[in-house]
Amino acid sequence: MLPVERPVTVGVDGSSVGMRALDWAADEAVLHGLPLRIVHASVWERFEGATPAEDLPEGSAEAALLQEIIGDAAARARRRRPEARIHAEVLPGEPVDVLVQAAQDAFALVVGHRGHGALARRLFTDSIGPGVAGRASCPIVVVGDSVPERPSAGRQVVLGVGEGTDADAAPVTFALQEAQARGCDLVVVHARSRQETRQDPPGLGSAQAAEALLGAAVPDRTAIERGVVVHRRVVDGPTRDALLRAADHADLLVLGVRHRHGMGHRELGPTHHAALRHSPCPVALVGGDWSSP
Repeated sequence: MLPVERPVTVGVDGSSVGMRALDWAADEAVLHGLPLRIVHASVWERFEGATPAEDLPEGSAEAALLQEIIGDAAARARRRRPEARIHAEVLPGEPVDVLVQAAQDAFALVVGHRGHGALARRLFTDSIGPGVAGRASCPIVVVGDSVPERPSAGRQVVLGVGEGTDADAAPVTFALQEAQARGCDLVVVHARSRQETRQDPPGLGSAQAAEALLGAAVPDRTAIERGVVVHRRVVDGPTRDALLRAADHADLLVLGVRHRHGMGHRELGPTHHAALRHSPCPVALVGGDWSSP
């Protein structure tokens, strides 16, 4: 039996930032040879059941709007990536609930983020815990409105690592997979806090300890097996500053997300929020329970 393909799934709402996320998702699907699933959440359809885009009822303003949103998205994806295998549909329910459900069988879920406005507030501020980024079971890729439409060639994937990150960690696997698919380098970054720089164990300075941490997270043998060139950087100072500087030259910034103790939600901290608001490239949030297909 052939393995079931997990699609790259993207949520669209008719906004320009949603279309930017759609462009990135279409590229990602083709890059990995996966289907592209485009979904639009409709509260109006909540009690009607899921309706494929081609079967939306006619004769009402609501139906016309839904048809326009999902139809325009599918057409845009086909123009950008004619080779993509595309499925577009309207699903009933609130946007966050619909996207979390759609993420269950996805390779990755892609959403847009404009840094302000109703959609951004809904997904990435006070409701972050129960929202998409906190609840989805697959990697979440957040595409901001400042992300270039077509990144220049020869860029890189950046992975932020902290204490306890090992070679089998989900964010490491995802970052290596993305770098391999793009044929680009992987930059692994660890930022040392002031406390770390002041603590120098006998025989092993904190800088050496940090370099050892990076080596354990992405061993040379793993990079060689993947055919990925890895650069390891130990940076002094705040983590958010180090990651945002590295993201200036990146196709993708990958960050791990831990689950809250005793809860199914992922826990996002200040660094995650800073990356979502200010990163010049898409940000992938990868939970520890994710496994590569």
